[in-house]
Amino acid sequence: MKISVMLFASLRDAAGTNRAELEVPAQSTPRQIAELLAERHAGLRPHLKTIAYAIDGEFVAAETKLTEAKELALLPPVSGG
Repeated sequence: MKISVMLFASLRDAAGTNRAELEVPAQSTPRQIAELLAERHAGLRPHLKTIAYAIDGEFVAAETKLTEAKELALLPPVSGG
């Protein structure tokens, strides 16, 4: 299954890109896809424990199985005042 992975803020900086196109096995989870991407962009590895995931614009758990998703967003923690 082909999926577009969007990277934001510190994740974009760590990977050096804001988007990646990946071919992943059906039923992959967001966590598995993030780990695959971290193999290609080692700067992402320190962020893997704290990121949130959204599939086609909806927040999901890290272990959610992807079926026919088109876009996965990896989101760093947000803080502010």
